[in-house]
Formats: sequence, structure tokens, C-alpha cells
Amino acid sequence: MFRTIWSTVYGLLVDDGQLAIGALAALAVTWLLAAAGGDRTQQIVGWALLAMVLVLVVLNLYRAGLVARARVSSAQR
Repeated sequence: MFRTIWSTVYGLLVDDGQLAIGALAALAVTWLLAAAGGDRTQQIVGWALLAMVLVLVVLNLYRAGLVARARVSSAQR
């Protein structure tokens, strides 16, 4: 199990480091919120984690689109 987790995390860091680091940071934030908060906070941290990861994915896709657009426009010149 740990070998699989390690290879997955390693693959994320190698393939797309910013997304992986952001996801790990979001996980750390929600873990701290769950540890420090009460019952109500623990009920919503899962939704907070989902929202943070979705924002990270959308921002990563946006950035990838900008990079692709720049490559296409520079190739056309």
C-alpha cells in the first residue's frame, strides 16, 4: 500500500509539481482545520478540501491553456 501511495505522489510531483504541491497544501490546511475545529468544522472540511482542489485544477488548466496558446502563436510566426 505504501509503495503505491509513494509512486502516485512521486508521479504527481514529477508530472505536475505545482498541482501536486497545491493539493498537498490543501490537504494540510483541511487537516489543520479539522484538528482545531469542533464538530461543525469537521463536517465541512471535506467540502472545503473538494473546493480547494477543484480551484487548483481549474487554475492549472487555465495556465496550461495560456502556455499552449503562447506556443501556438510563437509557432505561427
